[in-house]
Amino acid sequence: MITEILLEPAEENVQTPVLFEGFLEPGAQAAQALLVLGKVARTRFWMPPSMVNRLIAESDPVFTADRTTLRAESFSPCCGVYARLDLLEAGSTGEGCTNVDLSEATRTILAGVVARDPLHLTVRGEGIQLSTLDGHNDESRVPLPDRWVAGFAEVAAVTANAVKTAELGKLETRAFLRRLPTAVGRSWAVPSGSGLRLTSRPGPASIPASGLHRLRVIEPLIRFTQGMSVYTRPDSEVASWVLQLERARVVVTLSPEASRGFSGEGGWLNALAAGLDAPELVAGRAGHDVVDGTWFPRELPSGIAPANGRLAKARELVAAGAVRLLPDGGYEITRSGSVQRVRLSPAGCTCAWWAKHQESRGPCSHVLAARMSAAEA
Repeated sequence: MITEILLEPAEENVQTPVLFEGFLEPGAQAAQALLVLGKVARTRFWMPPSMVNRLIAESDPVFTADRTTLRAESFSPCCGVYARLDLLEAGSTGEGCTNVDLSEATRTILAGVVARDPLHLTVRGEGIQLSTLDGHNDESRVPLPDRWVAGFAEVAAVTANAVKTAELGKLETRAFLRRLPTAVGRSWAVPSGSGLRLTSRPGPASIPASGLHRLRVIEPLIRFTQGMSVYTRPDSEVASWVLQLERARVVVTLSPEASRGFSGEGGWLNALAAGLDAPELVAGRAGHDVVDGTWFPRELPSGIAPANGRLAKARELVAAGAVRLLPDGGYEITRSGSVQRVRLSPAGCTCAWWAKHQESRGPCSHVLAARMSAAEA
């Protein structure tokens, strides 16, 4: 999807390296894919009552170049939808990352690209420039929301070790996408002939598809679709839907429910509690490609992992001496008049969090504290 071009050498500027410079082809497909990423970043698929009248900060694509592939990624403001555009025939000229807002001016320029009109993109450390037959526009780097940093880490946690569970051809893909539900619902996708159909009950080969109405955000790309693959793990509530395009692909990973954002999950909590020394993972600086099963660097402007409340509370409990080993091998945790009982094998806790989620969203702070205490012992 990328063709390199020969340009007059730009003045050398070590502070603003060129990460990519070239034409995205076919132009209309690339333009629509970028518009889809921008729409994801502006669409709140779930609005809790407490946030109805609050202004939600939003961002737009994070562009990452690693000399082989140029990627653009975005999250919805609710952090329940992750979308990534992989430009597979890379013309990347460097390694690095930048994140920008796609302003109304840029979206207007992209919307005007038709058929194989040229679409030229330059990505630098401080932003991007888009040029078409109708004009050009620059977008400067903007602050990256902490929720996106946490979301990047959690998406990697839930897609690692996922395998392909379904593959559809062009016609089957387009038929499936045109029948997507329009409302929130709990469902699963199961094989049906050479395609997929939705059902309200899980089966042996079912794919988690709750909140699949969120996948409708990719409707502008249906006409470019060459096929689709789905990736998931047997024990996961999360599926990644991979749309095959001409020399590119779009990956959309949906959280288990529309009301759950990836930034609030806890896939790395056990590893962090055990002293995992891999800050690039938990700080969102390592992305996972579910198709190739490989990792790619994502040099985010901020390499600091956002604080996790449950992990912080667990460390406080251990430091305060609130964790006591019981004769039966379990643990009792006492703090501020509250007493919780914890067992580690199989894991369990008497707190309200565990009663509601168990470990589907990572462990509660009490189980984390008990595991940390056991590790110290």
